[in-house]
Amino acid sequence: MPLAAIPASTVVLLMGVAVVLAVLGHLSRIRGLLATGLLLLFLATVGMLAGGYGAWRDSPAPAPDPLRGDDRQLPPNETVGEAKQNREIERRHNGD
Repeated sequence: MPLAAIPASTVVLLMGVAVVLAVLGHLSRIRGLLATGLLLLFLATVGMLAGGYGAWRDSPAPAPDPLRGDDRQLPPNETVGEAKQNREIERRHNGD
């Protein structure tokens, strides 16, 4: 499963449940409930970071800026990661 496939709504829902469990654990002084809430909050945070990194990695590059003399062109629907991989393949093929 690609990292960008982690839906934001799932992460937000998990964070909400985690906060509720942690608060209930604090109020009721049940350590197990508090620990479960904090663990879920930690896992949701890791999921948020992983999903954000995956979305960033798979995002297309910014458009070329002709005012700065930037003539780079990405083919349509090619992401930054794919462009880097294709350049590396071309370098190896050309013997550079």
